[in-house]
Amino acid sequence: MSEGAGGMITTQSRGGGAWSSRVVWAGATLVSLTFLYFGLRASIGGHESRVASEPTYELIIAAPTAGEALRILPAKQDATVTLRIRSGRAGEIHVHGYDQSAILEAGTDIVLTFVAKASGIFPIHLHEHSDPADPNSPILHRQLAVLEVKAE
Repeated sequence: MSEGAGGMITTQSRGGGAWSSRVVWAGATLVSLTFLYFGLRASIGGHESRVASEPTYELIIAAPTAGEALRILPAKQDATVTLRIRSGRAGEIHVHGYDQSAILEAGTDIVLTFVAKASGIFPIHLHEHSDPADPNSPILHRQLAVLEVKAE
């Protein structure tokens, strides 16, 4: 920091710019969501007895809101999981770890169905352009839910 003309304090950035701030924001968001997930999981307790053998989940994608809750979608390993997705936003939905994805257009409904072969915790993200009118704008990753697959 340095004192500029008129006694104002100014800061200087050392490279990186908007890209590095997005990476820091994304990392901080991921860490926060991980703590939130495990905190919710501890407060809710085990839910394996409530898991349907062939679970179907509805995801409605709208504009992000403050305090938006992270949904945990439980499934048993080797179960067929169905995600019914209604989107008010354009982008791509992606189930990490399962290579399941679909292109979304605003106002569309899609269905993703797959067998949950691997156990673990798998984020479900919406990848969308920061400026929907500009296909060259940076891609934002918004975590919509977490698929938690438990071994039988």
